[in-house]
Amino acid sequence: MAQPRRVLHLLLPAVLISAALVVSGCAPALAQTPQQPAGRALTVSGQGTVSVKPDLALASLGVETLAGTVAEASQKNNATMAAIMAKLAELKIPDKDIQTSGFSINSFSDGMPRAASDGGTGTQYRVSNMVQVKIREIEQVSAVLDGVISAGANQVYGVNFTVEDPNALQSEARAKAVEDAAQRAAALAKLAKVQLGQVMAVIEGGGSSPIFGGGVVYGRGAAAADSTPMSPGEVEVSYQVQVTYAIQ
Repeated sequence: MAQPRRVLHLLLPAVLISAALVVSGCAPALAQTPQQPAGRALTVSGQGTVSVKPDLALASLGVETLAGTVAEASQKNNATMAAIMAKLAELKIPDKDIQTSGFSINSFSDGMPRAASDGGTGTQYRVSNMVQVKIREIEQVSAVLDGVISAGANQVYGVNFTVEDPNALQSEARAKAVEDAAQRAAALAKLAKVQLGQVMAVIEGGGSSPIFGGGVVYGRGAAAADSTPMSPGEVEVSYQVQVTYAIQ
């Protein structure tokens, strides 16, 4: 029984020596790992905005008809819609800029609100056909609205002004946002009596879509002027960024 204890006693130093050698061998590698100092940073938010005149208008328009039967309501709707499409073609709106946005057939009972009135009573049927039209000549918007109304359109919703290609505006707004962040950081660093170092992080906050709404919504019976007044105004694109600077 004594001999095993001696064996254990003899092996223990060897194990310790071996462990010391392993730790000693790893020490140079551990010493090469740089120690990261406690970070000092300044984080600011920047915003950039670009405003331009719109070059595209979007209008949702169409016709709603009522009749005692689905067939009659559809026939009336089809005839009016054909006149509207013919007017759009006359105004040189290409087919690719006209897209059906909604078509529905519903039953109608007394007491329900209606856009078209033909004096009928009891159950009737309502047929609605709507299209979204892109108007690329902004000065033509009033003429298009006047034309489709004269052709029988009794539904005009959501005339919006925008730009055909927002990418250039977004890039410009992004650049302004970064510049704004740099100016804010410089001002804060001066107040805090520190010096700015390199940029450590940039986080995009995203941008707003360039949409500016018009104010025209027509239903049957609405009194329109000789020429529908429209004010395109300007569309605005905004962008935000968050920038973190090292400070000394």
